[in-house]
Amino acid sequence: MTTLEPDIDLRAAARAAQARVAHSDVAVPRDRRRDVSRPPGPRPLATLRGLTSVSAPEFLASIERDYQPMAHTRLGREHAYILTAPSAIVDVFIGHGRQTMKGRGLQGAKAILGNGLLTSEGDVHLRNRRLVQPAFHRDRIAGYSKDMVRLAQIHADGWREGAEVDMQADMSALTLAIVGTTLFGADLTGEAREIGESLEDLLQGMGSRLFLGPAALRIPTPARQRGLEAISRIDLIVQRMIDDHRAAGDTGDMLSMLIAAEEEGDVFDDAQVRDEAMTLVLAGHETTAMTLTWTWLLQSRNPAAAEWLHEELDDVLAGRTPTMTDMASLPRTRAIVAEAIRLYPPAWIQGRRLLDDIEVDGWTMPAGALVLASQYALHRSPRWWTSAQSFRPQRWITPEGTFSEDAPGQPRGAWFPFGWGNRRCIGEQFAWTEATLVLATLAQQWRPEFVPGTVVTPRPAVTLRTRNGVPMRLVRR
Repeated sequence: MTTLEPDIDLRAAARAAQARVAHSDVAVPRDRRRDVSRPPGPRPLATLRGLTSVSAPEFLASIERDYQPMAHTRLGREHAYILTAPSAIVDVFIGHGRQTMKGRGLQGAKAILGNGLLTSEGDVHLRNRRLVQPAFHRDRIAGYSKDMVRLAQIHADGWREGAEVDMQADMSALTLAIVGTTLFGADLTGEAREIGESLEDLLQGMGSRLFLGPAALRIPTPARQRGLEAISRIDLIVQRMIDDHRAAGDTGDMLSMLIAAEEEGDVFDDAQVRDEAMTLVLAGHETTAMTLTWTWLLQSRNPAAAEWLHEELDDVLAGRTPTMTDMASLPRTRAIVAEAIRLYPPAWIQGRRLLDDIEVDGWTMPAGALVLASQYALHRSPRWWTSAQSFRPQRWITPEGTFSEDAPGQPRGAWFPFGWGNRRCIGEQFAWTEATLVLATLAQQWRPEFVPGTVVTPRPAVTLRTRNGVPMRLVRR
């Protein structure tokens, strides 16, 4: 999309994006220490090439194989530690979690997300989390779940036997519809294409820029131009919805909750509502879309696992649509989702910057240093997982037949799809509910088959996407 709406001012958009990136809730330290020993690691040029390439997840997996419990390298002028042992990850992200702030990748992402839950720091983050938390209360999610199933059923009714679809685009459209209803209380059908294409423009260009940090925003490239256009288009749509909600009052959706959120007289202004809404759109729409995309692909490649799933759906649901109360009765469905997340985690890397010196496994890690940990690398490590490269959803089922994230027996720190501690994803329960119920609804009726001839390659961006989509043929069960 290259045609701009008349009221989009790109210069103003650039200034706003730069202001978002420049803002920090806490002072940002720099690691200038020369008096500490650093663990071995890859050369800086190899690191830069590895992390900014389309094979960045595999580069991090190679670091996990070659360096334990961590590797030291440099990103430009900055010292960076790549954690490769579960114990080290737990130590930093849990034991020293309050002595860290977000890393350079999410600092750059503030151009899109502003100062929402994913990017805010310190007391501001804690305050905002308290204000947003009621939107994710179990009772609210139970209400959202009805819309999740209803929209998934409408989507299933629109599929046609033998049709070929790009499952990545298809699942993105479905999860965007769900976000539109649950977050905005709005039917985004008329604007779905505009929002979808805008998000696509943003996400396709966010791969290497995650590691270039805020400086990427100043590089005058076509990708920067498209990104600013995309941000502006989404901003206009979100602002219209905020205005409508302020006029209409509480309509029971997340946006109403954000507008009504109050703590000791403290409320969100429009800029803060916008930032939280953008964060929830990206996190709530994109991550679940990618989870479902990889889930369909893995099932197609593993027909025995698909049949294992279908047996459960037929037995438990017997043709009816699922509800949130069915979640405990669908352990195989949830196991299929968990195994897809293990192999292709939407959040494939997380980073922090240290606010204080800390000691980890005998190494001094100075304040200002960057710390990285890759879900992709740890989730696939044969050190911690049996048949680590294989799709084995049964690993998540206990001897009693229930689903448990502890069932595989992996150590703490080898599985962290939703982050840690006070930065753990606030929408985790929403995401599990959506992915499980959508899969249960669609898989009762359909078993899509991968169309041979296309190489599906992971493309690291804000989430772990695919480079060329996932072509699948719709086959009715």
